[in-house]
Amino acid sequence: MVLQVQNAKERMVSSEGTTIVTPSYSTRMIMEAQTRADDGMELLRVETFQAPSASGLPGEAELIAKADKMAADLKDLRKAPVAEPYDGPALLSGRAAAVFFHEVLGHRLEGHRQRDEDEGQTFTKKVGQEVLPKFLSVTDDPGLRELNGIKLAGNYEFDDEGTPAQRVEVIKDGVLKGFLMSRMPIKNFSQSNGHGRNQPGLMPTGRQGNLVVSSTQTVPEAQIRQKLIDEIKKQNKPFGLYFDDIQGGFTLTTRALPQAFQVLPVIVYKVYADGRPDELVRGVDIVGTPLAALTRIITTSDTPQVFNGVCGAESGQVPVSAIAPAMLFSEMEVQKRQHSHDRPPILPPPGFEGAAAAQIDSAQPAKAEVKR
Repeated sequence: MVLQVQNAKERMVSSEGTTIVTPSYSTRMIMEAQTRADDGMELLRVETFQAPSASGLPGEAELIAKADKMAADLKDLRKAPVAEPYDGPALLSGRAAAVFFHEVLGHRLEGHRQRDEDEGQTFTKKVGQEVLPKFLSVTDDPGLRELNGIKLAGNYEFDDEGTPAQRVEVIKDGVLKGFLMSRMPIKNFSQSNGHGRNQPGLMPTGRQGNLVVSSTQTVPEAQIRQKLIDEIKKQNKPFGLYFDDIQGGFTLTTRALPQAFQVLPVIVYKVYADGRPDELVRGVDIVGTPLAALTRIITTSDTPQVFNGVCGAESGQVPVSAIAPAMLFSEMEVQKRQHSHDRPPILPPPGFEGAAAAQIDSAQPAKAEVKR
């Protein structure tokens, strides 16, 4: 477990006469548990909690329950089969869809990427064109402080160039309207919209704050799983995939490399159309290219969920949030994840030999590795 507490006051004075004093209070708790499957695959579960102060973090009972759940997940993952490459219907939970949009779409809407000739410029010349299904809209609103009681990590009042944070509607009813701008101008967009962000010591660039995906074509959260089963049957597939949780991902935006993304799920289930119970699987990553993947969204649930994290890019590490409902895709591709082939230890750790070692359930090593 890691506890990060920040209590700072930023002062900014510019040659324009701007003077800004910004107090910053943040407490972030990171719980991490890991183990290794018999085939050598590393398995990881991470839970993060963020609040302005320690008093806003969950209590001891809730944290212990989270730790026990993480350990149980790892125990189940150790026994789960490795999934094979797949292309077919898939459902992303709200948190998973939020990470997906942050990586696949959000980074490609950052202003400076539209002027750099080394960038892929996926959406540079698509302003005014449809880039998402018509029922989806995307905004970035750093002014949002919380959603459903969850504090948003991407909240700020002024960006790191002294410009007031602005709500920016980057996509409306599927049509691209603009980009997330710092003071670095690009063609047809000469003004900042309050998204110039950086880690101290690096040059600010256009970055995401609170990326919000909204939908006008929804079904109740309780019915979205049945929609997945209906799509599996429609395509005559033996199963579909449900991505319950995602730890992060990365995307390639430069021309020197394929315009691809890779999202890293941690809890994935096979969902069968014939009524068999869902089957937990491990060892797959979501892969694809943005222009194709973003057009395969069929519908969404009616309940947005939050993902808080820290995003790294050219201007450094900045706190971000992404908000999205669960999303059903007609097609999604996964590939096998690279992993180590080092086997788990054969001998018990020092101090656990003899009678003590006999009491350790070898099927539950994750329990011993949870950091509290």
